[in-house]
Amino acid sequence: MFDSKAMLYVQEPIRAFGGYSIPYDKAKYVVLGVPLDETGTFRSGYRLAPCRVREVSEALETFSLRVNMDYEGSPVHDLGDVVIAPGDLERTFYRVEEVLKSIVLDGKIPIIIGGEHTIAYPVIKVLKVFKPCIVVFDAHFDLRHEYLGSRMCHATVMRRVSEMIGLRNMFFVGVRAFCNEEASLVKQKGVEYLPAYVVLKHGASKTVNMVLKFLRDCDKIYLTIDMDVFDPSFAPAVGNPEPEGLTPTLVLDILSYIVNDKLVGLDINEITPSYDVNDITSILAAKLIMEIVTYHRTRSKLL
Repeated sequence: MFDSKAMLYVQEPIRAFGGYSIPYDKAKYVVLGVPLDETGTFRSGYRLAPCRVREVSEALETFSLRVNMDYEGSPVHDLGDVVIAPGDLERTFYRVEEVLKSIVLDGKIPIIIGGEHTIAYPVIKVLKVFKPCIVVFDAHFDLRHEYLGSRMCHATVMRRVSEMIGLRNMFFVGVRAFCNEEASLVKQKGVEYLPAYVVLKHGASKTVNMVLKFLRDCDKIYLTIDMDVFDPSFAPAVGNPEPEGLTPTLVLDILSYIVNDKLVGLDINEITPSYDVNDITSILAAKLIMEIVTYHRTRSKLL
């Protein structure tokens, strides 16, 4: 059962994701918000995302046409949000780790709603016990050694993650914005990635084949989805929007083939609700979560 000490670091949600939350002990999936808003360098407001994604999720229809399953009735518990320690990344990360340890020890799959992408570091630090391969949907590599004097921020988080699990265990989808340092590192280390223009040109089928080839020898999979992987026309409310992004249909098609019973967790991040247009970014994030859960339930026979 959930550790009482870890519960001190969690604030219960005002609204549950999807409009309902089953008891924790009966759940297979646990939704957890991490409203971290510390290291953004262009837009701020990530702290508002977990709440807004929950709110808009209540308005969505829940049946997935791709796998013929309804999200409604899924064994999901919404635990609430980690209480952030303002200005203290180390303390915030400690709280995230303590909460995640309890969730993982209870055999449940965490669904993390960010917050800035930096949240992926403490999450993967806990989940690295599974030795997962990580599929990163992002417009950026986030592989800088440091950025503006910081070694831990939204632009360096995947570099820090790679130091834990190795670059060869990471696959990037949809990248299209990075610096020369990152381009050199990727080439030197043989990092596997598919830039956005290639995914758009070749479509879902070839992309899926390449990702599945990468995942073939992986025992476990972790997904991290930065919402700026989408074109700003579909997801305008992100910290660092980049033109020429992917479409929701393309990403959902890809996910419907690569999500399987090896999944140990996922996070969706980098939403800035105050910059949104009619909530379309938050709605898309909520849709992604519901679809991914149905894909996993189908492949895991969690009916």
